[in-house]
Amino acid sequence: MQIDFSICYERSITVINLKHTNHSIYFQKIKTIVNLMHPCVKPNQTFMKIIKKITLLSLLSTAVLSATAQSSSVPYEGVSGWKETKDSRMEWFREARFGLFIHWGLYSAAGGSWDGKQYPQHYAEWIQAWAKVPSKPYAEALKPKFTASKFDAHAWASLAKEAGMKYVIITSRHHEGFSIFNSQQPYSLKNDITGSTNISPMGRDLYGEVINAFRAQGLKAGAYYSLLDWQHPDSYEGLSYLNPNPTDYKPNHEVYKDYLYGQVKELANNYGGLDVLWLDFSSKNREGESWGTKRILTDLIKWQPQIIVNNRFWDGLENKNGDIGTPEKYIPPTGLPGMDWEVSHTMNESYGYSAHDQNWKSFDKTMRLFIETVSKGGNFLLNVGPDGEGAIPEKAVMLLQDIGQWMKVNSEAIYGTTASPFQGLDWGYCTQKGKKLYFHVFDIPQNGTIEVPLASTISKSYVIGDSKKSLKITNTSAGKTIQLPANFNGRMPLVIVAEIKGLPEVIRQQIRTQKDGRIVLTANNAKLTGSGGIKVVGATTHNPNRPNAIGDWSNKGDQVVWDIKIQRPGTYKVVVNYLPNEQKSGTISLSLGNNKLSYQLKDAKGNQFVDMEIGTFEISQQSLGDTALKVELNALEIKGNMLPEISSISLIPAK
Repeated sequence: MQIDFSICYERSITVINLKHTNHSIYFQKIKTIVNLMHPCVKPNQTFMKIIKKITLLSLLSTAVLSATAQSSSVPYEGVSGWKETKDSRMEWFREARFGLFIHWGLYSAAGGSWDGKQYPQHYAEWIQAWAKVPSKPYAEALKPKFTASKFDAHAWASLAKEAGMKYVIITSRHHEGFSIFNSQQPYSLKNDITGSTNISPMGRDLYGEVINAFRAQGLKAGAYYSLLDWQHPDSYEGLSYLNPNPTDYKPNHEVYKDYLYGQVKELANNYGGLDVLWLDFSSKNREGESWGTKRILTDLIKWQPQIIVNNRFWDGLENKNGDIGTPEKYIPPTGLPGMDWEVSHTMNESYGYSAHDQNWKSFDKTMRLFIETVSKGGNFLLNVGPDGEGAIPEKAVMLLQDIGQWMKVNSEAIYGTTASPFQGLDWGYCTQKGKKLYFHVFDIPQNGTIEVPLASTISKSYVIGDSKKSLKITNTSAGKTIQLPANFNGRMPLVIVAEIKGLPEVIRQQIRTQKDGRIVLTANNAKLTGSGGIKVVGATTHNPNRPNAIGDWSNKGDQVVWDIKIQRPGTYKVVVNYLPNEQKSGTISLSLGNNKLSYQLKDAKGNQFVDMEIGTFEISQQSLGDTALKVELNALEIKGNMLPEISSISLIPAK
């Protein structure tokens, strides 16, 4: 069978363009592509031949399509009115810090299963793609099940308010092309493929009910809107191969751009306002003007002068072309300095409702994600996926209620705060507002005190909400030590307020010995210098649990340094934790005083970080208490453009 180049490209890129470079996940997705590319591969091809075909298609198509894709985008496509008003439009967003994401659509009625088969993929809202169902039978099966019979918009809004959230983003339309708002576009009202794209029950407009209920609670309200459309005959290919095209109809993308414009206009004008337009998603060959961006942005700022638009009209979750960056399921290791941003995260694995996804995050895990995000200057958009009847899973309700209990006491340490002045804290995180620092203590040290590398004078410190009881503060060469309350019985994390004089003056932190005698030098507490692009890289959307690591190390002139404090002399084994890679290798050198080691990180297959013992350091008695000790990491040789990623270096006492 002759290969339809454009369709094969769209199918492969739709699945594997996941905005990360983790090769293990790339090859996991290959298996999905094999099933999705039925017309693109011949029978009896081996798996590796198929991989080669897909890889070749992707490489060739990137080269061809890059000529037509935008070489670069300017913020807001240069449309006037956006940059000039950004600070005023962003004012409430910077104060809010905490919002609710709701994924609710026709996919919710499937619950992660199709025709009796459960699909374990972590995005249940992609069930149509996973199960390879054409839009017509998909709509016929699910429209009767999407009843919203248990939906209570006011209960949803009250729950969000109780949790301490300040805004909501709800999926007005996802990739399948079905909308929970009553669009008046001709294709939405009547079409030959799915009958209608509007799925609200007769006499109702579910989107409007949500928007009105949340506004009644004093919350801001915005619309998630998918730029992709798997059913519209004039949309970009995407997954539209699901719908047979016996007449070889060629999509008219100008018609589709008019359709997008018309629906955005409805959302902006028919519901009493629109606080956020949350778009999803673009790729290198489909961004900016591919969606008719200039026309939309020109009118959108006129329709809603205070609206916020995210950055997904353009490619890349961290691009700066819109109002906010949108990391998904991961927290950037150092935040996104210089821009407003928001992490969207899930309570279990999926965004859309999945009846079999019971991998719920604990309260502690959720709070760590929440506080880490805010401590790095971002907003936390926590997702919930109601079922087809409109019921929010009980475990999600309980988690939101638990967060609400914590927020009733500690919200001062969240709303309107800015990023922590500290690179990292062993026991938790810090947020700041004015002359107050808020220390969020997750892991109470054994001695009942927290050490803060701060030179500034602390005039007073206390547990949040109890300012009458001052905590003991001790000045040390490393900063300040604050005595924690002995019998704290509230919800963790414990929040300590420190009122300081002037701006926070941070002391360079020394890494100390852990309880078991180890000294662990991580990417998080490293000092990176150089001009070659070296930086801390971290988790990705589809690999949210991977550790932060020193990456993009392509210049031998770059260097990594750790300040340490030795608390016991002796022999230490030196163990490097790194990510093997077939295309990356090189030789590193590590030094501490008179100790010097070198080691070759060879190119090798691997998709997990591994430990490698590279030698020993001898640390003398004279080193104890030395405040100028440094561990220096250098690159002696770099092959394959850059070194493998290095997550940590551990000094382990030899037995």
